Amino acid sequence: MAAARRRRSGWARLLRTRIALTLLLVVPLVQIVLFGTAIRPDAAVAVAISAPTASDAETVAMELRKLRNIMIVATGKPGTAEALVKRGGAVIGIEVPEARSFANPLAKGGPLRIVVDESNAALASAATARIEAAYWRTVAERGDLAGQGLTTTRLYNPDSRTDWNFLPGLIGVTVMIAMIMLGSLSLAREREGSTWEALLILPLGRGEVLLGKLLPHVAIGSMQGLAVMAVGVWLFDLPVRGNATALAALLPLFAAAHFVLGYAIAARARTQLAALQGAVAFYLPAMLLSGFLYPFATLPGWAQAKGRPILVEVKAWWCPVCSSQGRTIMATTAAPQYNNLLILSINYDKQKAEWKALGAQKQSTLIGYNGAREVGRVVYTTDKAAINGLLTKTIG
Repeated sequence: MAAARRRRSGWARLLRTRIALTLLLVVPLVQIVLFGTAIRPDAAVAVAISAPTASDAETVAMELRKLRNIMIVATGKPGTAEALVKRGGAVIGIEVPEARSFANPLAKGGPLRIVVDESNAALASAATARIEAAYWRTVAERGDLAGQGLTTTRLYNPDSRTDWNFLPGLIGVTVMIAMIMLGSLSLAREREGSTWEALLILPLGRGEVLLGKLLPHVAIGSMQGLAVMAVGVWLFDLPVRGNATALAALLPLFAAAHFVLGYAIAARARTQLAALQGAVAFYLPAMLLSGFLYPFATLPGWAQAKGRPILVEVKAWWCPVCSSQGRTIMATTAAPQYNNLLILSINYDKQKAEWKALGAQKQSTLIGYNGAREVGRVVYTTDKAAINGLLTKTIG
């Protein structure tokens, strides 16, 4: 009986403790939702196709649409698919060669080329394998085993090293976790030990006290980030193509922002354990939904709502206005500020349901989206100012 009473008493105390309930119920539920949302290592991959004729490009596109998670974003003349991959508008570009024939004996010919942006190997490799398998399956079905062949060019990461995708993000994650934990726990510990009040009665302003706490931790966080970058370059041959000086200059600001955030969490917490819970509740979703562990493109739509700008073009191969719009878009988006713009093409003749769902009425319709929000559209015009104005609004 005494043992039963002790057990009941223990359960009663546990159920009355908010921290215990949070650890037992809320945290596991949040973890299940977040991990289930983030761990989807396969997603639709943007593919561009270029071929000598529009009919050749459409033939390849029809075959690729049968594959899982392949999204055709553009078709065009030879060279445009590779250019779109290099500009960041597609993950995979397919360059269809001009075939030699009796009517065209001087055609260059050559193998089918697949150009892959391997800067995100985890996302690109699986899609590339599906496309290669589909090509060889088609060749075998046609009995053309001595055909033109296939070559794959991998850009930026020729060895498909997944650690190169992981290490740059680790710089930010290391600093973020360290600063939030130090900020939240240091203030909570001082409040529990009553040393914070002793600091406040010193002949110093509150800003001076906070600055004295902030600067040493910012230095520590900055050194952590630089150390992770140095180890990545030295030990794992991580290529540095950007401005490393700019990254080093921004690290103190990044560290300071997260240390102050840790202080804000501790200001609302009563104990160190509660401060620790608040810190974990912040950085766990930040890690899972930022694209650090898994490609950003695999995240659900609501997690990408504030992500990439998108231009949707409804076009037809026989439409001269569409061709003129395409040339203007290609010329304008070659500028660096459009590197993050994703261009999706909808075939007016074969994807009627898709363009109707977007409220389009005819071909040569351009629609700009910033995340999930439509920012504007232009219809049946070749006016460069109007098209460029829409592109500017789209990238925000």
